[in-house]
Amino acid sequence: MINGTRYQSTLAARPFDVIVIGSGLGGLTSAALLAKAGKRVLVLERHYTAGGFTHAFRRRGYEWDVGVHYIGDVHKPHSPMRRVFDTITDGKLRWAKMDEVYDRMVFPDASYDYRAGVSNFREGLLAHFPNAVGDIDHYLQLIRAASRSVAGHFGQRLLPGFLQASAAAAVRRIGGDYFARSTFEVLSECTSDPKLAAVLAGQWGDYGLPPKQSSFAMHALVAQHYLDGGNFPVGGASQIAANIIPLIEAHGGAVLVDAEVEQILLRRGRACGVRMCNGDEIEAAQVISAAGVHTTFSQLLPPAVASESGMLEKVRSLPRSVGHLGLYVGLHGSREDLQLAQTNLWVYRDYDHDASIGRFLAQPSSDFPLLYLSFPSAKDPAWPQNYPGKSTIDVIAPAPWSWFSQWQHQPWQQRGAAYEDFKAQLTERLLAEIYQRAPQTRGKVDHAELSTPLSTATFANYAGGELYGLEHSPYRFAQRWLTPKTPIKGLHLTGQDILFCGVGSALMSGVLTASTLLGPRLLRVLPDLFAGRSSKLAGILKQWVPKTPDNLPQPVAAAQLEPLWFEAECVAVERLTADSAAFRFRCNRAAMRHYRPGQFVTIKAAIGQQTLNRSYTLSSSPTRPDDFEISVKRVDGGPFSNWICDQLQVGDRLSMSGPFGHFSCAPRPAPRLLLLSAGSGITPMLSMARWLADQQAEVNVVFAHAARNQSELMFADEMAELTQANPNMRVRITLSQEPEKSGWRGSRGRLNRAFLRRAVPDLCEREVYLCGPEGFMATAEALLERAGLPPGQLHRESFEICSGVAGSGGTVHFSKSAKRVQTDGSQSLLELAESAGIMLPSACRTGHCGECKVRCSSGPLSMSLTDGLSSEELANGMVLSCVAAINGEIEIAA
Repeated sequence: MINGTRYQSTLAARPFDVIVIGSGLGGLTSAALLAKAGKRVLVLERHYTAGGFTHAFRRRGYEWDVGVHYIGDVHKPHSPMRRVFDTITDGKLRWAKMDEVYDRMVFPDASYDYRAGVSNFREGLLAHFPNAVGDIDHYLQLIRAASRSVAGHFGQRLLPGFLQASAAAAVRRIGGDYFARSTFEVLSECTSDPKLAAVLAGQWGDYGLPPKQSSFAMHALVAQHYLDGGNFPVGGASQIAANIIPLIEAHGGAVLVDAEVEQILLRRGRACGVRMCNGDEIEAAQVISAAGVHTTFSQLLPPAVASESGMLEKVRSLPRSVGHLGLYVGLHGSREDLQLAQTNLWVYRDYDHDASIGRFLAQPSSDFPLLYLSFPSAKDPAWPQNYPGKSTIDVIAPAPWSWFSQWQHQPWQQRGAAYEDFKAQLTERLLAEIYQRAPQTRGKVDHAELSTPLSTATFANYAGGELYGLEHSPYRFAQRWLTPKTPIKGLHLTGQDILFCGVGSALMSGVLTASTLLGPRLLRVLPDLFAGRSSKLAGILKQWVPKTPDNLPQPVAAAQLEPLWFEAECVAVERLTADSAAFRFRCNRAAMRHYRPGQFVTIKAAIGQQTLNRSYTLSSSPTRPDDFEISVKRVDGGPFSNWICDQLQVGDRLSMSGPFGHFSCAPRPAPRLLLLSAGSGITPMLSMARWLADQQAEVNVVFAHAARNQSELMFADEMAELTQANPNMRVRITLSQEPEKSGWRGSRGRLNRAFLRRAVPDLCEREVYLCGPEGFMATAEALLERAGLPPGQLHRESFEICSGVAGSGGTVHFSKSAKRVQTDGSQSLLELAESAGIMLPSACRTGHCGECKVRCSSGPLSMSLTDGLSSEELANGMVLSCVAAINGEIEIAA
């Protein structure tokens, strides 16, 4: 089954908030959760189908799942895994419980069954080891304790760097250092019986390292995960992606396949999009790599950037996990005909796992030290209807990369006779193992196909052919930098490398990455994730989840049914400071009674010999609908701001358009806000503060503002009044150039870490709205990131005058006007048209309203913003002339 849509440049030309590289379960989970939180997410997959190791492939009327063999816990409706799966598939993914014996450990002299349920598991082992009651009970206690330590081990990595070491030490003291100890070491404390220890370690193939090399916590997670039995997705593993993708698409996103990313794009050190292998460049505010840490830092980033970040050296120090052979077998006959059980078989040559794998690596011609046999068609209740009279078997065996490295530079299906002969020999060896364990299948094999580590490298893009990403050793788990966050702003990680291997881990890595971007807002999407069966805990969590107070209105930007431009009369002027003033206007426009606090209007006026447009944020609140207010601060040399401050009088009428913009906490403010501003950046904050105060909203607000001195402090008196009108609001002001003996009793100095700590000790629990001059905003963003604020909780608006578009230049043919105009690329398409006497419609001139859209018939154009266009308009070649840059020979229908 093929999941996803084949890549086309036009499909990726729509605006997206987040790009996810790779469609493994970690990537799809991140994408789905972000989509449900309102983000438009683009998932790019280099393979022909989405799903990563959860995808399936078909040959000759059979279907095989490449990485999903069984999954624990999802049969429990209240388990965290089940809740997440239900959330990202809208509850459409169904599960089938496997038979009671989910795993069988096959040794030369005996077989040992793993039976679902703690008591059944215990009784099954006691039948073979009747004198080991204490040993087995101790083991069960330890895997529970080690599993419980996982949240603390990975949770402390989300803290700011300076807190991680002390938090990690506390986690070790409280929960035990299970990640740092080997499986062999801990099992040796549980029992002195080497046979029992070997049987207990029998699932090491699920994570790829034998007991002396693997971390006990990794072993415990697998053992505990399956202790209540296994499950299988109804319809096969491909149903996982098939049920996630529609949710992403329904929220404005896309999952595109045959879509290989060549490089992550950076601007001023921040990830800002990707370049595809066909040359397309796609921009987004955030990039998530689900491609694995080796691939991300060795292939997808420019080498200099990866090296300077310090990550390349760290990544290279981490060994890759084991490679494998996968034999996919199709058989004539149903499950009943062939008497195939659902039980997985783990076949071992002796009880010393480490010695056995050591001998095999030294002598590759010796018997495989471990074989895993799975019967997926027997596990899927939908199989008989979809593939009647057929069955499948999967066989997995370890195989080092070195066996196949000589063919690594030859393309798939073109690796030559020697490679095919080697594969044929390995296939026969593995078929012999099937016939030994299931002799009734002899003569029934219809198709057999072998994958090697080269197959993994080709289709999963793991350069070393590794099955489980990074190896699961104590050294790997000691690397605290393996988190969703990277040193590169705007770039995040997800997938098994930031947690551990397995379907459950991939799923939860997506949750972890989404939480890094969304912060507490994740609980809007997953409110019951940690509640389990406890309705009391669910109630507590839901009270903490951000809500919209019942009494808040739902202000929306009114539909554009009225004329784009309207006239407003100035009804009041208030001088705020020596160089700023507030102007109140009245009009009959319905939209100006329903704007969102923080939005802006565009004003058009004839000044001298020119008609100029400028945008100003509304400082008023829509809760006071009789009139609206803008506040203007003089800009040195600025013709528009000086004209308004000097010339505009009560009774004058101005031409306006709007409201526009998305910088607003309405309609659903988070329960805790920080409004952080400087200079005239106070205006949208004042609008939001007034709105919240008027509604008496149960929202905790810190309003922090920076100015040079009291004489330049706009709205000083009203800010004090707001704290009296709204007991949930605190105002904090810092002045950088206030005279020493002025009597100012507030904070002094520029915005800095100490000021933020005093003003907002709970910073990371808040949604932050940031506005002001670019220098201030750069400082603020650095401080917020250093404090550990999740990127998804920061909303920014800049008041800097745009320096213009940046194209490479070219010639524009205006076909309807029969004019050709050359440009060096420094002018927008709108400015170029106006300079040639071609008057295109326009309003906001910021890319928000869509009034300036025209059709580009041909040629390369780029846009810095596409908010004013629908996806259909983008697909049909419409562009926003005010933010369009010329990059060659183009033709415009104007």
